[in-house]
Amino acid sequence: MSVLTASNPRAKGQTLILMIGVLLLVSLLLFAVTDMGKHARRQWYLQSVADNASYSAAVAMSRQMNFLALTNRALIGNQVAIAQWVGLASYLAMLDRTADNLEAVTSFIPYLGQITRALSTIISRIEEGFEQVVKTLILFQSAVIQGISAAQRLLDASFAIELPLLIQDIVSKHSEELSWEAYQGGGIAPFPSLWWRKTEVRNTKNKNESKELEELTLKSLDPFSKSRGYDWVNVFTHKIVKRGGTELSRNRNGGWDWHALDSVSLHGRRWFIGSFKEQLPLGWGAKAQDQRRYHRSNYGGAFRSNSMSSRMALAQMGSLNDEPRRFSFMRLSSFLNMSMDTVIVKVSGIKQAAYAKSRTSFNRPSSVFPRADEYIETDNLFNALWEAELVAISDIDKIGILGREAL
Repeated sequence: MSVLTASNPRAKGQTLILMIGVLLLVSLLLFAVTDMGKHARRQWYLQSVADNASYSAAVAMSRQMNFLALTNRALIGNQVAIAQWVGLASYLAMLDRTADNLEAVTSFIPYLGQITRALSTIISRIEEGFEQVVKTLILFQSAVIQGISAAQRLLDASFAIELPLLIQDIVSKHSEELSWEAYQGGGIAPFPSLWWRKTEVRNTKNKNESKELEELTLKSLDPFSKSRGYDWVNVFTHKIVKRGGTELSRNRNGGWDWHALDSVSLHGRRWFIGSFKEQLPLGWGAKAQDQRRYHRSNYGGAFRSNSMSSRMALAQMGSLNDEPRRFSFMRLSSFLNMSMDTVIVKVSGIKQAAYAKSRTSFNRPSSVFPRADEYIETDNLFNALWEAELVAISDIDKIGILGREAL
């Protein structure tokens, strides 16, 4: 009985050794889990920094594109405004000539002659004063156009310097101990070596380069500038037809020179039947921003409807004496894309690194900004609809990064 209840000292020693081994294994596992947690938290932190840096760079890229788009539209808007001023000057010159002709015809009629004389004097003074105002406004808007062109070139030149500084600032705000690198073109080319090729400078001195902006500007003209055609009076046998419009030409230096013509003529039917034909020129006027024109143009169908009065207007076209200078604008480059609109940022710590990729892209949501023609609008620098987004790193990017890291 005593043999069965006696303890075994040797068995107790074996259990203690086994417990020590288990405790050691558990401690090692605990240390490993703790270390893995620290590593995961550190990796998450580095990934957050990389995401912030890459996204901030893409936001800055989007802002540059939107700035260029807005300033391109500003160039168009100022040119349209100059066309309006020249057209208004031409219209007032036509009213002045019409009033003078009306005064000459009615001068022998009592009372009516005095009214038309006073009206002619008032319109003449308004026309003279307005022409001086127009000259000042055109000079101002021409200076604005040159300033916008210079601002575009300055921004484009300085952006390659500002982008790396922006990434450096974002990373250093998180920690001074972190280092970073930025790539493009599938993780091969240093950033922003490809980005500055995204846009290019176009100059109106080159006719082919200027063509795109000319077409957009002409499409942006208001109805008054495009065609000032309507009937002042329209009865069965006679009508007074008003025609006019504003045209665009280029001078030898590449400057855009606006010119306008307006005419008024009396049209009548022969023997009360048939089509209307021009019978008598009543008024005419024409103005040019700089160079007078000596050849016919459309001018809103003026020469087609009012041939006699339009010829007189063209012969007496006056100049506002503002010589337009050539200017530049920005557009998207035709250079091969090569992921130049993306940026990959690598943020490195002690034995750890994280990568993040962002891009800027053009997006016109049809539900918010629908097009009347229902066309799909592609990337361009005439609508400020560029936006930034974080994107996943592609397999091609990973191969490029591995190849770069192996060098």
